[in-house]
Amino acid sequence: MTARDLRLDEDELQAFVDGHLSPDRCRAAIAHLAVNADDADRLAAYRELNAELRSLYDDVLHEPLPARLRVAWHVAQPSWLARLRSRFRIDLGIWAPRFAALAILVALSGAAGWWLKGEPAPIAEAEAPAAAFARQAAHAHMLFAPDLSHPVEFWADQRESLLQWLSTRLGEAVHAPDLASLGFTLVGGRLLPSAGQPAAQLMYEDSDARRITLYIRGRWSVAESSPLSDAQEGNVQYASEGAISLVYWMEGPFAYALIGEMDRDQLFASAHTIQTELQSPDLLPAAPAAADPATEQREQT
Repeated sequence: MTARDLRLDEDELQAFVDGHLSPDRCRAAIAHLAVNADDADRLAAYRELNAELRSLYDDVLHEPLPARLRVAWHVAQPSWLARLRSRFRIDLGIWAPRFAALAILVALSGAAGWWLKGEPAPIAEAEAPAAAFARQAAHAHMLFAPDLSHPVEFWADQRESLLQWLSTRLGEAVHAPDLASLGFTLVGGRLLPSAGQPAAQLMYEDSDARRITLYIRGRWSVAESSPLSDAQEGNVQYASEGAISLVYWMEGPFAYALIGEMDRDQLFASAHTIQTELQSPDLLPAAPAAADPATEQREQT
């Protein structure tokens, strides 16, 4: 690669951070950052900032629409004026504004009571952690698996850097299973936000360009999984989100989800292969040990 190939302007550096740089220029950017420590530190800070922003706000895009904002909910609720009219059979035209004002006053009084008591008003029951995890994994697959230009942040030839980065962000060692026996090779991976915590997505592809993704996130407690009484260690569960099918399970420090265009039996068989791989994962390369000054002095003499 020539020196001219390594020159990148600020627009290209920003595109690299945002994941919009072409693969060829992406390799040039990596080579540029390897010899330009200041740019490498600055872009690393930008990438961290992007990840923090996504972790704070991306989940809002996938929140279910509250029932009170859906047309069907309002259609199903009979008019209180119609109920009163049919019950008392009187003309409420004069009294309707007064009833409305009374209803508003009651609502404000209730809200003021909660505020003075110092407690929040009750809200709808939260989504079960297992269901939320499966939904987030499916949405991440639907978003990035069809992407032909930049499906991952780190490509397979940067596997060691990818796994070290993901392990640092998730707080435990992240491993990329070898799925060659299933006909899939690693494309790469990326960091994603998931309910306020980091998640990893590893993408694989077969010879027909069919892609599957392995979604990894910190596990939830079994007590939180009460809707799924059989949520045990390593026990694989099946779920679907729209046209997407997936299997998921908890093992070690993480929860895993495998998503792809496979039937139920293929997904379970593939999950078993991944579980077997994770029981004897490739260790991340250890950092070189610091040299002993006394040993260095003896070698020099």
